[in-house]
Amino acid sequence: MVIRGKKGIASIIAATENFIYMATFAYAIGGTGNNNIIGILIASAGYAAGVLTGSIVEKRLNMGHLIVQVIAEGNLVCLVEALRQDNYAITNWKVSGLKGDKDMLYILVKKKRYAGLEARIKELEPNAFVVMYEPKYFYGGYGN
Repeated sequence: MVIRGKKGIASIIAATENFIYMATFAYAIGGTGNNNIIGILIASAGYAAGVLTGSIVEKRLNMGHLIVQVIAEGNLVCLVEALRQDNYAITNWKVSGLKGDKDMLYILVKKKRYAGLEARIKELEPNAFVVMYEPKYFYGGYGN
């Protein structure tokens, strides 16, 4: 999240993860006697719980955008029109591949809308090659 410019939320998530880790670590080292291995296991489990909590929270927030590239053989006019009717921001162009000419779509989509986009692509172009990644920064263009 820090990479995507969400420093405030990332800090809160990190603090929560660290609190869980530190609380279990303090409990683990507070023990007495020869229970060191149990303390280490408890501390490790606490750290894992903190990381898991942070990843669950981040996934539920589902913030940010994705870039989706779709490459397919033939003419993608039907796919482009359908996706534009669904209000997706698309740039398309002709590209050349090993087996000839193809169409390529470049789509900016909010993460919350990605599942719907993926389902629509699979429905209309089941043999398309799809690549998805997160942009670090962007500005301007068509709002999603």
